[in-house]
This record gives sequence, C-alpha cells and structure tokens, in this order.
Amino acid sequence: MQAALNRDYTLVMGKVVVVACFVIVFNLVVDLIYAVIDPRVRYG
Repeated sequence: MQAALNRDYTLVMGKVVVVACFVIVFNLVVDLIYAVIDPRVRYG
C-alpha cells in the first residue's frame, strides 16, 4: 500500500505480476487435481 502511495509503480507492477502468476499456477494445479479426483472430467 505504501508503494502505491509513494508512486513506486515498478514495485506495484512487479507485485501484481507475481500475484497473477501465482493465481494462474494455482488454477492449473486445481484443475489437474480435479481431473484426477473426478474421472468424469476429461480434457481434450
């Protein structure tokens, strides 16, 4: 929050990119685990 108030845009953008990457990876892992747990789910 302090970085945004100090207009440190590089730090803010870096944090946003890191959080977005974690969300994408987490969604991929959950989808793969869901496919293993529930055999009705098929990809492809």
